[in-house]
Amino acid sequence: MDIAELKNNDIVIRIPKKIYNKNIQALIDAIEFKNIVSKSKATQKDIDTIMKDVKKGRKELMKPLLSRIKQKI
Repeated sequence: MDIAELKNNDIVIRIPKKIYNKNIQALIDAIEFKNIVSKSKATQKDIDTIMKDVKKGRKELMKPLLSRIKQKI
C-alpha cells in the first residue's frame, strides 16, 4: 500500500491509526491553516487590527477568571 498518492490535484496521505497522535494532528492543523490563509485577501494591517481587538476583548474576558483564581490563592 502506498502512503501517498496524487488524486485530483491533491496529495492524499494515509497514516496508520496506530501511529496517529497529537503531533500528527498538529501537522494536519498547520496544513489546513496554511490552505485557509493562502485564500485570504487580508493585509497585514487588517490582521494587526483584528488581533488588537481580539487581545482587548480577551483581556476583558479574563478579568473575572483571574479575580476568582486570586480569591482561591
